Amino acid sequence: MEIVVFALCAAAAYGLFLKLRTVHHTRKLPEPSISMGRLDIYQKQALQEICRTSRSLGVPVRLGPYFEERNWNRAEALLVLAEPVKHKLVRIEGWRFGSYALTRKGWREYRKHFMWTGSIDESMHITASAGGFAAVNVNSPHGVAQSSGRDSSADLSGISYHQLATALRADSESAQPEEAVRAREYAEDLTDAAGAQDTDRADRVLARVNALLATASSAFALTRDLLPHGD
Repeated sequence: MEIVVFALCAAAAYGLFLKLRTVHHTRKLPEPSISMGRLDIYQKQALQEICRTSRSLGVPVRLGPYFEERNWNRAEALLVLAEPVKHKLVRIEGWRFGSYALTRKGWREYRKHFMWTGSIDESMHITASAGGFAAVNVNSPHGVAQSSGRDSSADLSGISYHQLATALRADSESAQPEEAVRAREYAEDLTDAAGAQDTDRADRVLARVNALLATASSAFALTRDLLPHGD
């Protein structure tokens, strides 16, 4: 019974905190002057900024400097972030104004709509399966993976080398020092292999990435999120 009472009190306290924070953030707001016709563009740009600068899922990102660069007042900033917050792509963090954290849903939206996916004639792609990442050396992201000890007929999804390299670099910011060095090195090696269209080299790098994920800390949330999730 005490646990239930404590949970109810904690929920009530958190609800009060959210209400007080909303009042704090919205009191005496100046008039917004940004173009409403460009609001959708601003929203996408703000989401991109959060994704690019986030060290990992759930880690707060301070957008104060970003707002200042665009000369947005508090009302304009709240207007721009209202839809991403409403649709749970990002969430407001803490008490201070301008602090947001990326959610898993927001990261997936970023991957789907904003991350570079390679040119249509690119001859190399990556397959992501429950067994890890593997290189593909045909002109399709859904082609047959090179032999690497993994089941290439299982649930596969195609991603680009750039997507994986971007996720590795982002995750390295919150990883252990040794793991961070390896992640950045692998990201560079992947970029070089893709530029040279060297699928054999890429497959060797991907094997090292899979080994890193098998032993790494929980910091590599963005990279792991590129792999299919079980039902």
